[in-house]
Amino acid sequence: MAMDEDATRTTTTGRSHPARDPPDSPAVRELATALTPVTAGDLLAGIVGQAGGRGRDAFVDAVKSHLGASSAATYCSYRRALGAAFSRLREHGGADRSVLLLPAFCSSDFADAADGVGLDVRRYDVDPRTLAADLESLRAALGEDVLAVVAVNVLGFGSDMTALESICTESDAALVEALGYALGASYDGRPLGTFGDLSVVNFQQGKPIPVGGGMVLSQRSDCSFSDAGREQSAPNVAALTGYALCSRPRPYYAYSRIAPALARVLGGTDELTTHPGSKFDVAYGEHSPTMSDFQGAIAGRVFDRLPETRRDRAATARAYADAFEGYEHVRGIQPIDGLEGHQWVRYPLVVSSNELRAEIKRTLAKHGVQAPLLYNWPKVRGREFPGARALQRRILPLPTHPFVDDDDVHRIVAIVHHVAHEYENRI
Repeated sequence: MAMDEDATRTTTTGRSHPARDPPDSPAVRELATALTPVTAGDLLAGIVGQAGGRGRDAFVDAVKSHLGASSAATYCSYRRALGAAFSRLREHGGADRSVLLLPAFCSSDFADAADGVGLDVRRYDVDPRTLAADLESLRAALGEDVLAVVAVNVLGFGSDMTALESICTESDAALVEALGYALGASYDGRPLGTFGDLSVVNFQQGKPIPVGGGMVLSQRSDCSFSDAGREQSAPNVAALTGYALCSRPRPYYAYSRIAPALARVLGGTDELTTHPGSKFDVAYGEHSPTMSDFQGAIAGRVFDRLPETRRDRAATARAYADAFEGYEHVRGIQPIDGLEGHQWVRYPLVVSSNELRAEIKRTLAKHGVQAPLLYNWPKVRGREFPGARALQRRILPLPTHPFVDDDDVHRIVAIVHHVAHEYENRI
């Protein structure tokens, strides 16, 4: 497994862990599924940046430099960024190319954005062992009507980007890299985000840079993007302050208890979002605001800390991997060879059955650990996409963020072993 050698957190191995009752959960403490810390210093830097009219452009320049992009632009939500990328490709692709190839296991953001700008979607399967694109399935889905292949790094797990780049060149289709979880990672020594014609980065909560909004970067001089001439979003001070205050386990426990009630009173969803624009209610044809200087100033600081944050996550992921190695009922997903700098925003566990996964999820929730299901709707057709369907039924992401401590890891491992042991006794 591609993890740092200095990832030192350890726990009991899966082969020797006793099937004892899970430990009691700490009082008034709950672990969010995925987050990246935002500090008081970050918020202050954001306020100063907003007041001084600087932050956004410096952050854009930093990411452009990291990826060697020729141009870039920011948007008030990820779906807006996707819509802008897809629309610009369509302008260059011709009327006979109106299909995007998407993985059968990925966020609904991609299909929604495609539909929003008038494009059709065709799917390809993914390898359930690595979350990489199934190249045989992808090749079978290609046709003269394909505008672009979208390579989605689900949970940061990449694909064979050299092969994808070659396939797209041969078929005269564009390649779009979705870097929601993968900014800072590389494949065979090249940064992810440099293989495609375009890359799109998601900055919503739960991602490595959780300030809200999105960014499109282009490697093509004939397909450019810019923030010039567009207004900035209003600074999302309240959302990011709430995110920063509620991220730690005890404040998050309180937030998780009151959020549903607040949603019922105020309307809307009980999911905390950092996007300054709506995540779901997107008018794709309208002129989108950019990210604010407040967001940009914070994002620049979080971007600089990515290597340190990644090392913390990698240590937790290594502890999970060691604990479950050789265990019959669960396994970790292995990144493909050549993937380096993997962010480990969550540790995806693959459970032997859908029923056992549901029991583990329920028990984790009772013990203050969130492990929500990924991309489980709409249901994928198993005969056509067996890899994606298996993931829909069996994947369970575990938290790895910096607020997960050694006791949390031991508790989570004990819960998984206990539930699996009880399940095995029943069957």
